[in-house]
Amino acid sequence: MSELNEILEALDLESYLDHMGVEYRVRPGSSGRQLNIKTCPSCGDNNWKVYANESTGLGNCFKGACQLGTFNKYKFIRALLGDPAHREVIAHIKESATTMGWRARRTAAAVDWSGSVELPPSLELPDADGNNLDYLESRGVTGELARFFNLRYCHAGGYKMEVDGAVYRQDYSGRVIIPIFDLEGNLKTFQGRDITGTKEPKYLFPPGLSASGRYLYNGHNAWQSSHIVVGEGVFDVIAIHAALQADPALRHIAAVGTFGMHLSVGLEGDTQIDAFSMLKAANLRTVTIMWDSEPAALRSAIKAADKLRGIGLTVNIAILPKGKDPNEVSGAIVRQQFLSAVNPSDAAGAKSLLKAIMF
Repeated sequence: MSELNEILEALDLESYLDHMGVEYRVRPGSSGRQLNIKTCPSCGDNNWKVYANESTGLGNCFKGACQLGTFNKYKFIRALLGDPAHREVIAHIKESATTMGWRARRTAAAVDWSGSVELPPSLELPDADGNNLDYLESRGVTGELARFFNLRYCHAGGYKMEVDGAVYRQDYSGRVIIPIFDLEGNLKTFQGRDITGTKEPKYLFPPGLSASGRYLYNGHNAWQSSHIVVGEGVFDVIAIHAALQADPALRHIAAVGTFGMHLSVGLEGDTQIDAFSMLKAANLRTVTIMWDSEPAALRSAIKAADKLRGIGLTVNIAILPKGKDPNEVSGAIVRQQFLSAVNPSDAAGAKSLLKAIMF
């Protein structure tokens, strides 16, 4: 099986739709559950004419002579991206799958990368003189926060790794290096975020290392917490952490991140559900999910809440202002929405979430 076919086979279409913010609903069907998608990415019809099998990803657009017609996962994704070149579609699929926890299968001769990870040439932040990057300051990430989250800066340098005989090289110049640790504090992988505004993709992920989506970002700082707030991306977690630390009554609460609006399960070794289970065994009792408040994000939060309740945790969902992430609102709003988070398993909470999803 080719790597692309392996990725497409492993790619959960429902999680991908959540990841991309595509509006859909789940419907029963004769061949299993169907994902009913509101807007066709090919013809643009927004009357719920697109159906895809939840398991296989095979589907149809039933809007007359729509060019999408009968499709598979690849064809749907390509249409969703605006029909770019094949290589761009492949790059997007790999990046999305990696973000959602996929990693390439290893052969018997592959190197075990669970040990030491070498970062690209980079400087600690803030530097020895206490200077921080203007880019980080503009996003509310102070030198103190940069130090807490072990952020670094690669002014000029790259990354090289050999995996199964193939040599991969990436240029991390002009990027913030974001180390990612497992619960024990072992460096497992990293990301590189462009700060120049000129490079695509904005985030680079190193080949050959574990996918970010296998870990809880900042989870190694959550061992003593009975309550955790879950953001999506790195800057969301930093914003949540800063907001909580600004209130002495909330400083015991940890902020972690999932690298996408889902929880990874069923992977080889570490998964995010495993991490939550370990934290629960230590002290964790309550989780508040704080992703953005678009309908797809809230639906994803409800699914994640079901998984976390399944391992015995109490779960609330914070409803942010429509279309806003935690790093796009003030700390006061983050705290306010955290304190007013709703429990999706009770009637009042379910009603609040339904209202937010519908309106």
